[in-house]
Amino acid sequence: KFYFLAEKNYRPDQKYKLYSNIGSVYRSKLNYVNALQYYEKALESAIKANLPVEDITTINYNIAEINFVIKQDDKALAIAKRNIDQPIYVEDKILLFELLASIYQVKKEFKQAKANYQKAIDLTEKTYKGVNEINIAIAYLNYSVFLVSINQYDNAEDALNKAYEIIQKTKPVNNQVLSDYYKFKGYFANNKAVETTEIESFKKQKRKNLNEAIDWYKKGLITLNFPVTATSESDLLNHEIISLTDCIILLKQIGDVYSELSDIDRLNENPVLSESLGNAIKTYQFVGSLIQKSRKELSDDASKLQLSELLNSTFYKIINSSNKAYEITGEKKYLEIAFQNAEQLKSTSVFDKISDQLAAENSLIPDSIIELERKYNSIISFYNDKLFEEKGNSNPSDSLIGFYNSQIFEATRKREDLSQFMESEYKDYYDLKYSNSTQSLFEIQQKLKEDQVILNYVLNDNDSINELYTFVIRKSKVNLIKQVIDNKLNTEIQTIFNFLSNSEFMFTKNIDSKNYCLSAYNLYSLLIKPFQEEIINKKVIIIPDGKLSYIPLDALIFELPDTLKPIEFNNLNYLIRKYSFNYANSANLYFKQLNTRKKHNIKVIAFAPNYKNGDTINYGNQKLALLPLKGIQKEVTQIEKIVNTTVLTGNEASEENFRKMAGKFDILHLSMHAFVNDSLPAFSSFAFTQTKSEDPLSNGLLNTMDIYNLKLNARMTVLSACNTGTGQLKKGEGIMSLARGFLYAGCPSIIMSLWEVEDESGTKIMTSFYKNLK
Repeated sequence: KFYFLAEKNYRPDQKYKLYSNIGSVYRSKLNYVNALQYYEKALESAIKANLPVEDITTINYNIAEINFVIKQDDKALAIAKRNIDQPIYVEDKILLFELLASIYQVKKEFKQAKANYQKAIDLTEKTYKGVNEINIAIAYLNYSVFLVSINQYDNAEDALNKAYEIIQKTKPVNNQVLSDYYKFKGYFANNKAVETTEIESFKKQKRKNLNEAIDWYKKGLITLNFPVTATSESDLLNHEIISLTDCIILLKQIGDVYSELSDIDRLNENPVLSESLGNAIKTYQFVGSLIQKSRKELSDDASKLQLSELLNSTFYKIINSSNKAYEITGEKKYLEIAFQNAEQLKSTSVFDKISDQLAAENSLIPDSIIELERKYNSIISFYNDKLFEEKGNSNPSDSLIGFYNSQIFEATRKREDLSQFMESEYKDYYDLKYSNSTQSLFEIQQKLKEDQVILNYVLNDNDSINELYTFVIRKSKVNLIKQVIDNKLNTEIQTIFNFLSNSEFMFTKNIDSKNYCLSAYNLYSLLIKPFQEEIINKKVIIIPDGKLSYIPLDALIFELPDTLKPIEFNNLNYLIRKYSFNYANSANLYFKQLNTRKKHNIKVIAFAPNYKNGDTINYGNQKLALLPLKGIQKEVTQIEKIVNTTVLTGNEASEENFRKMAGKFDILHLSMHAFVNDSLPAFSSFAFTQTKSEDPLSNGLLNTMDIYNLKLNARMTVLSACNTGTGQLKKGEGIMSLARGFLYAGCPSIIMSLWEVEDESGTKIMTSFYKNLK
C-alpha cells in the first residue's frame, strides 16, 4: 500500500528501485507471477534511465532467481551466466555464484555446483572479512546444505559450525540468518546417516536424530517470531512474523519429520495411533490452510497455477498421513481430512474463480465494479494476444513488445487495486471469498443420488514409492483404498494414449493392438475391478488425477481377447458396454456447478466456419493451413433438424458473433479447427471464420485466455474439434486444455475430444449424440 502511494512521488528514472521492492513484497506473498512482472518492469525502467550496468545486473539477478523458484531452471541459468561476467557489484556477484550453484545442484551437475559454492565463499571472505561478516555465514550455510545432499556430512557440519561462530558474534543478531542456521541444522540432523545393521539400534538412533531435527526447526520458527503452538491462522494475528514463506517451509519440514517418526513407530506393529502421526497430520493441515489462504489472495489464474504446482506435494503428504491414521483408528475424521486435501489437488484455481464469482454475485458489490474487473481482464487478455503474435513474428519489434508489456502491467496493477478495494470496502464479499466454501464428505454424500457413485482418484507418483488412493463415495458409505503401484502404470497410460490418438490408425499393426488390449485390461484391473461390486448398475462420476486425466476409462476392457488371433475392435469388451461414466475435475466443483442457474428451453447455437483453400493462420512463429472441413456444415445442419438450433456458418461463424451471442444460449456447439499450444496453454485456440482484422478480439482466433473472460450461461458446450481435451498437465489443476476455458467461464458440462477425429466420423457421432440427448 505504501509503496504504491510512494510511486506517485517518484521521478520516472527512479521507479526501478520501487518496482524491485514491490516485486520482493509479492515474492514474499508467494505471488511469483506478479513478482516477476515487477522485476521485469524494474529492468525496463532501469534501461530507460540509462543506469550503470551494475544496477541493471542487480535486477537481472532478481529475475533469474524468481525463474529458478518457479522451476524455469534453464531460463534462470541463461540469465545468471549472461550476467556473471558483466560489470557487477560484489554482493550481486556472490548472489549469482550461489544461484548458479543452486541451479547446477538441481540439475545434478555436482562438480559445477561445488565450484560455484566455493567461488561464492572465497569472494565473500575476501570482501567481508572483518566487516559485515554475516554474509560469510550465509555463504557457509548454503554450502552446508549442498554438502549434506551429496552425503559429505563431516564437511557439512564443519561449514555449519563456521557459520554459527560468525552469527553469534554479529550484533544485533540477524534473525533471518539465525533461523536459516537452525533450519539447516535440522536438515543436517534429519539426513544424518545411521551406521548400524541392528534394527532396534537403528530405530533408537534414527528417532533421536529426527527429534533433534524437530527441535532445530522449532527454534527456526521461534526466531522468526512464529508461535510454535499455533494451529490456525487466528493464532498468528498478534505476531509480527518475519517471513511467512520461510515459516511455511519450516512447518512442512516438521510435518515430514513427524511422518518419518510415525513410520518408525509402525515398525513395532503398534495398532495405536502414535503421537507423531497425529502431530504430522496437525502440522500438514496447518500448512495446507496457510497455502490456501495465500492462493485466495492471488487474483490471476497464472499465479494460482504456479502456487498449486509448487506446493501440491504437501497435500499428498496429508492424504498419506490421514490414510495411515484412518487405517489404525477407523475414525471418519481422518477420512474427511484425506478427502478435503484430495480436493485441494484438483482444479483449485477453477474452483476459486467460481467461488469468487458467487461471492461477488451474492454481496453488495455494484455491477459496475464487477464489470470494471471484467474490463481489466479483457485488456490483459487483449495485449497478451498481441504480445504472443508479435513474439511469433520472424522480426519482432522491441518497441511493440515493450508497449504491450506496459499495457499488461498497468491493467494488472489496476485489477490488483480494484481487488483490494472490493475486499476492504465490501465486508460481505471478503467474508464470502475467504470462507471455506468446500463441502464435507457428508455434504457430498447428501447430494448424491442412490444410483450414483464417485470414484475419486489421487495418484502420487512423485515419491520413491508410487501410491494410488481411491475414494469410493456412495450415498450410504465411503471407502478409501490405497494401492502401492509400480512404474508400469505410466507406461500403460502412455501406451493407451498413443494408440488411441495415433492419426495413422489405418496402418495399425497387430502387435500394437495386442499391447493396447493388455494395457487396457491391466488399467481396468487397477482402477475399476477392485470396486466393480460398488459400481455395477450405477452412474459413475470419475474424478481422475495426474496422468489418468489423459485417458477415457470407457475405452478400457474388462476381458482380454484371444491375442493369438487378429484383434477385432468392434467385438472388444469395452467398459462403456458395462458402465456409465461421467467425468468431473473435483467433487466440489461438480456439485458447485450443479447449483448454477438452469434453463428450461433447450436452445443451441452452432458455429461451423467455411474455410477457404489457402486459408492460413499465424500461430506463434508458425504458419498453419486451415484445410476445409466438409463434414462440419453437414453436422450442424443435421443438429438443426433434431433440436432447436441457431446455425452460423461461413462468414457468420465469426469470433465476433461468438463473443456477442454465446452468453444467450443453453448449449454451445463448435465445429471447427482447434490448435493446442502445450508450452503456452492460455494460447491454445479455436479457428472461427478468418478475417483480416488486426484486432485479436475479432481476428478469428479465440484462445483459452479469451474464454476465461467470457460470461457464459450455457449448461453445456460441445467441442466438435480435434484435441479439445488434450493439453499440458499441471499438478494441482489437471489438463490445461481448451475445454478448461469453458469450465472456467462457468459452463458445467463439456463434450470434448481427446485426439484427432476423422471428419465424416465426427458428423455421425455428433448426430447420434444429439438424437440421444433429445
